Amino acid sequence: MDRLNKNINKYHFTVRTIGASPFYISLIFSLIIPKDDFGLPAVKYFVVGFLSIIVLILIVFNFVLPFFIYSLYGYELHEEYIMIKKGVLFRVNDYIPIKRIQHIEKIQGPVQSLFKITALQIFTAGSNNFLIGLSEATVTELVHKIREKLQVYLDSDEVTKDES
Repeated sequence: MDRLNKNINKYHFTVRTIGASPFYISLIFSLIIPKDDFGLPAVKYFVVGFLSIIVLILIVFNFVLPFFIYSLYGYELHEEYIMIKKGVLFRVNDYIPIKRIQHIEKIQGPVQSLFKITALQIFTAGSNNFLIGLSEATVTELVHKIREKLQVYLDSDEVTKDES
């Protein structure tokens, strides 16, 4: 199984921390604000307790899960299909038949550019799958190999059998 780029951990850490920052800031402000400003003191304790639980969950989500993502996510390119392995708690193996691929897109957002990783989106008639966290050279090579395998299928007699 081919693994993702090691920078995927930094990417997930950065994106998830940015997304969770409103909760971190809210917890800090709720701790700084005097309990008299909340009306009843019990309201402050409830707010601080609720935000603390959310922040604890987000800390695990931000700092622990990315390392599992690197070790558990990957892909394999076979003659007939591409298998994408993903998921931490709920493991999923997506099998995408080469002959069902309609088109492929290479995507690189600003945060992905910062960490020099790229995403590959594979479209079929019924779905689309993402493979996030590959180097640009790997994506270019993978797209080339998929196109070669797809061209071999299109040049074969199997196309006419599938169309009828």
